[in-house]
Amino acid sequence: MPLKRNFNLLKECDLNLLIALSVLLKEAHVTKAAKELGLSQSAMSQVLKRLRLMFEDPLLVKGHNGMTLTNKAIAIQLDLKPLLNRVISILEGDEFNPATAQGRIKVMMNDVIAQLCITRLIADLNTFAPGIELEYVTQMTQGFKMLRRDHIDLIVGFYDNVPKPIKSRVIARYPWQMVTLDKDAAQLSESLHRGDSLSDESPFQLLRYLYQEHNQIHVINALKTINAEDASYSLSSGSLSTMIQALTAPKTATLVPHFSTRALNGRSAEDFIWLGEPIDLELKVCWNMHNRNRKLQKWFRKLISSILIEQLTDKDASQ
Repeated sequence: MPLKRNFNLLKECDLNLLIALSVLLKEAHVTKAAKELGLSQSAMSQVLKRLRLMFEDPLLVKGHNGMTLTNKAIAIQLDLKPLLNRVISILEGDEFNPATAQGRIKVMMNDVIAQLCITRLIADLNTFAPGIELEYVTQMTQGFKMLRRDHIDLIVGFYDNVPKPIKSRVIARYPWQMVTLDKDAAQLSESLHRGDSLSDESPFQLLRYLYQEHNQIHVINALKTINAEDASYSLSSGSLSTMIQALTAPKTATLVPHFSTRALNGRSAEDFIWLGEPIDLELKVCWNMHNRNRKLQKWFRKLISSILIEQLTDKDASQ
């Protein structure tokens, strides 16, 4: 084939279509492929139409047990994965050198984790990767959607599960526990937990610390330990300092990590009344494997993980 025609074919090809094709051929299912790519089913169907026109082949056909790959699709699948891996390798370069790297890392985490690691992060980036700019985003409920769309590069947080296609790795497990500053409410809760017939209602108004999206089971279990499953939430906040200030109001309680006391000026673990039993939650680092700065992200994940392990396993971090 003449070289000019080769270039014309490449100019007409959208690399994103090849990524979508790879997922479609792997899943052999439009809905599952759409979910993995973060697209709607209708958008994924339009992508499949474009691919069929591009390759002049149906690629996926309906069979007795769902959709099956055509012979041409099977041949494409064998060549496509190594091709995409090679393209990624070319875009990344042969070696990653943090000392000469340029760019920005946008990381989302709750304010407790940020306060405990931010000083070391800035110092280490200045030493090892002076060309990298760090942007901190406070944790929010749309975090994974932002990660899929490359609006952020990394999430560090406590999650029961992480939705596909987001990748994650457990850094460590750390204890969380219900806490109050109201001694009278704490004594009443202990009486209720023992089964004393003092009241059918929880003595607490709950404060919801917005540290995560997918830990509802653990939250419910924590509330059971203080007979507060049906208590109402009087405040929700992603700010730990705001939550602790709210705890000075009578009959309030919230769920926080033991190490959070290290981030509070003027207070220590001994100032708080810890309720029920602690629960261990997994601290995970989460990323989008399709992000184009893969080597930078991999290096940064190792950096932030090592800093957090060092900071959060300090003996002073426990209750």
